[in-house]
Amino acid sequence: MIFSDIEMLGRVERLQEIMKVEEIDVVIVSSYHGNLYYAGFWMIPMGRLNFTVVPADGPATIIAPSMERGRVPFYSWINDSRFYSDEGSSLAGLMAIAKEVLAERGCALDRVGVEKDVMPVGVHEALHTALPGSDFIDVSTALMEQRLVKSREEVDLLRANGQISDVGTEAIMAAMAEGRTELDISNEALVATDQALVERFPELESFGTLVTCASGPRSVIPHAVSTGRRLGRGEIVNFNILSVVMGYYVSQERTLSIGPLPDPARKPFETVIEAHARGLEAVRPGVTCGDVARRCIEVLERAGYDQHQLHGPGHSCGIMGAFWGREEKGEIRPYNDNVLVPGMVITIEPAVYLPDVGGFRHCDVVAVTDDGYELLTHYDRGLIELR
Repeated sequence: MIFSDIEMLGRVERLQEIMKVEEIDVVIVSSYHGNLYYAGFWMIPMGRLNFTVVPADGPATIIAPSMERGRVPFYSWINDSRFYSDEGSSLAGLMAIAKEVLAERGCALDRVGVEKDVMPVGVHEALHTALPGSDFIDVSTALMEQRLVKSREEVDLLRANGQISDVGTEAIMAAMAEGRTELDISNEALVATDQALVERFPELESFGTLVTCASGPRSVIPHAVSTGRRLGRGEIVNFNILSVVMGYYVSQERTLSIGPLPDPARKPFETVIEAHARGLEAVRPGVTCGDVARRCIEVLERAGYDQHQLHGPGHSCGIMGAFWGREEKGEIRPYNDNVLVPGMVITIEPAVYLPDVGGFRHCDVVAVTDDGYELLTHYDRGLIELR
C-alpha cells in the first residue's frame, strides 16, 4: 500500500459526503481508475471485473475474482474483501457477491450510483436485472471531479514519478544514434525506467510503463509506438517516457534531430518551444484551462500552424495507463472553463505535425501550486540536436 490509510479513508469519506447530498444509497465503482482511487487495488481484467462497493455509511467492500486473492491484501487498505470463482461466468459471480454484500449491509437501494461513462453495457444490464427496483444514478462526473485535485500524498508520488521519468529520458537520449532502431532505443530506456521504479518502490509490481520512439515520417503520428525502423541522419525524432507508479503516470516527451537541425524544421521546432513556454507561464491558480490552452494555440496560429496541431496543448495527469482515462475537466482545451486550483496536475504539450518535415512536441507535467506551478519533469526544453 503506497498511500496511508488516512489518505484512502479520506477519499471514501469525501465520496460519502457527496452521496448524502445527492441522496445516493450506495455507489458501485467499476472502473479501473475508480477502483485504484478508492480501494488502492488494480488488476488486469482478462475477462473478469471487480467492484468497490461504497455505502452511504460504513466501510467499503472490494469484490474481485478469486485469482486476485493474494494481491488484494497487498495493495488494498479495505478490510472487507470478497471473491468470486470461475465456476460460473465472471459476471454472474460478480453480481452474486454484490447482492450478498448489499443484503448483509442492509443498504437501501432506491438510488444506486454507477459510472455510466465507462461501465460496460453488459454490466449495467446485469445490475438492472440484479437490482430491479433501483434507480441508477450516473456519478461519473462527481468521481472525476474528486480525482481532479490531488492530495499532498498524490503530488508527492507524482513528483517521485517525475524523477523516474527523468532517468528514462536520460537513458533514451544516451541510446539515440543514427542507424539504431526505434525499438532498441526505447527498450533501453524502458529497462532504465523500470529499474528506477524498483529502486524507489521495491515492493511494487511494474505495470503500464511505456516508452515510445518515433522517427522520420513516423514522428508526425502523435501516439506512434516504436518499430524496427532505423534512425536516419537529418531526421526528426520524438519520444515519450510514460512512467507509471500505482496507476499514476507522468509523461515526459521531447523532440530532437539526428544531426544538425534541417532548415525546414527550425521554424516549427522554435514555434513549439515558444508555445510551450507561454503555456507554462500561464499556469497559476484562478486561470481557466481554456486560458492556458489559448496562450499556446495563439503562438502556433500566429506562425501559421493552425491546421497542423492534431490535438490540444495539454490535459490532466493522474491515474492513467493502458486501461485508464484522464479527467475531462482537466483538459487543456479552449472550450474548458474549469478553473485551475492548487493540487491539479496537468501536462503542457503544444505540438505541430508537418508531413515531410516532422512532428514537434515537448511535453512536461506540472503541479499547480498556491502561487504558480511546480515542474515535475526536468529535461532540456530547447532545440535538441544529436551531433
